[in-house]
Amino acid sequence: MKINCDVVIIGAGLTGMTMACSLGNAGVSVFVIESTDMQKTLAKDSDGRTCAISNGSAKIFEDIGLWQQMQEEAGEILDIRVTDGDSPFFLHYDHKLIGDDPMGYIVENYHIRKSLFDRANELNNVTIIDNTKYTEIRRENSGVEVDLSNGDTVLSQLIIAADGKNSKLRQSADIKTVDWSYNQHGIVCTVRHEFTHDGVAQERFLPAGPFAVLPMKDQNMSSIVWTEKSDIAELFMKMSDEEFLEQISIRFDGYLGKLEVVGKRFSYPLGLTLAKEYTGKRLALIGDAAHAMHPIAGQGFNLGVRDVPVLTSLVANAKNLGFDLGSQDLLAQYEEQRKFDNVSLLVVTDALNRLFSNDIAPVKFARRIGMAAVNKVPALKKVFMKHAMGESELV
Repeated sequence: MKINCDVVIIGAGLTGMTMACSLGNAGVSVFVIESTDMQKTLAKDSDGRTCAISNGSAKIFEDIGLWQQMQEEAGEILDIRVTDGDSPFFLHYDHKLIGDDPMGYIVENYHIRKSLFDRANELNNVTIIDNTKYTEIRRENSGVEVDLSNGDTVLSQLIIAADGKNSKLRQSADIKTVDWSYNQHGIVCTVRHEFTHDGVAQERFLPAGPFAVLPMKDQNMSSIVWTEKSDIAELFMKMSDEEFLEQISIRFDGYLGKLEVVGKRFSYPLGLTLAKEYTGKRLALIGDAAHAMHPIAGQGFNLGVRDVPVLTSLVANAKNLGFDLGSQDLLAQYEEQRKFDNVSLLVVTDALNRLFSNDIAPVKFARRIGMAAVNKVPALKKVFMKHAMGESELV
């Protein structure tokens, strides 16, 4: 069977589904192809991670009818406290410095995914097929043809790669990347604690990497994103529950009282991937397929979300005017509008990780003095806070 649509998306992850909902909301017909079983992916225990949602991303979700459902399960970030090991100096961001809105939100991936699929099901121009792989993709002058493992062929004008940092679609298009590994793993888990977090996010920089405590909707629950050297992280993942809790408790140092690890723990390698081009013939890359980064600033998902309205606007305008949705001119505009923002943030997060993931005495002294200085300059703090909230770009 031949299936016609305006745009085909490879990958039904968080960014791919955000793109699908945004395009569908703008009147563009979308076909999403996912190789895994979405029922398993939608199970609550399939992914113990959370995402930091900036105010800017929340507004994007609101525009496409997603935020109200997500917000019901969101923990508000009212303050951020950054410390460097055992230093008495710290950096404190108080949301009241720039307004009444939270600085951002922490939402479990499960709730984000459920909100996305619920919204997609409301849009009659969005179709999702799972447990299906593409067997061949032909990107021709006249359009795109995607042969599926079930025997069907999807015809569209544009194909979007949302299949992650190891994107096979990007590789098949021979788009090169800049890659490096940090030799670090992110350990993720959820903890229940004795005292309420009061909306305060903590990021403590340790020699192996940052240890972040992120406030969830339940005042006595927080998400942990713990960066460790890869070989050490493997040992932590093999520990018994009691030994693992002891290591978590040491890093909390009594903050929030007695702890309990809730649910599974997860671990994944950390690295940087940047596509040298964001587009190819009738092809656009979004999210991690275009740019994957260290979670040190909690902006990885937000950066992918920022790709979405730019590409949606270009495609929707072209459709309304009767133009080719996969034209090289349209794709060039997308790359031009997104690449600088993405590269800027990747450079900053890479530099931050290298600056803080070490115990070199002169460097440690300089960064602690720098944090203390920024903390005493409200105008400078406002600049950093607005960027963290997704309300301005770095430069």
